[in-house]
Order: sequence, then structure tokens, then C-alpha cells
Amino acid sequence: RSCTLTHKLTQTWSVLAKRIREIREAKNLTQEEVAFICNMSASAYGQIERKAGTSKYETLCKVANALDVNILFLLDVDNSKSI
Repeated sequence: RSCTLTHKLTQTWSVLAKRIREIREAKNLTQEEVAFICNMSASAYGQIERKAGTSKYETLCKVANALDVNILFLLDVDNSKSI
């Protein structure tokens, strides 16, 4: 049962990372631009798009603000709302 939960969480974080990338691309922003707005390195921001699950909530809030979306919209990974 623990393995199933771990697998589900890993999938959820992967979906979140993909959602962040899709929103950024839809807004025609580069990783470097979003990183600058978030006051972080491009490398650190790239990590978020690869595995958002390692990110702190505060960092995800910065990303949501930089992408001009509500954090709740960003975290709604099970709902396929249009960007």
C-alpha cells in the first residue's frame, strides 16, 4: 500500500512539473525569464520543471506569481483546465 501511495505522489509531482512547463510555454516565457522573476538561478528553476515535488510551497507560490496564475490553479493537477 505504501508503494502505491509513493507511486501516486511521484505521478502527481510529475504532472505538476509538466503543468508548470506548459503554462510557461503558453505564456511564451523562457526558463531564464521565469527564474529571474522568481529571483533564482535558471538551474534551480529547471529543477522545478523536472521534479516539482522537491520544491517548497513558498517556491511554488513564487513560480505561480511569475507565471501570473493562482497557486490553486497551478496545484490543480487533476483538473485539465485550459491554460
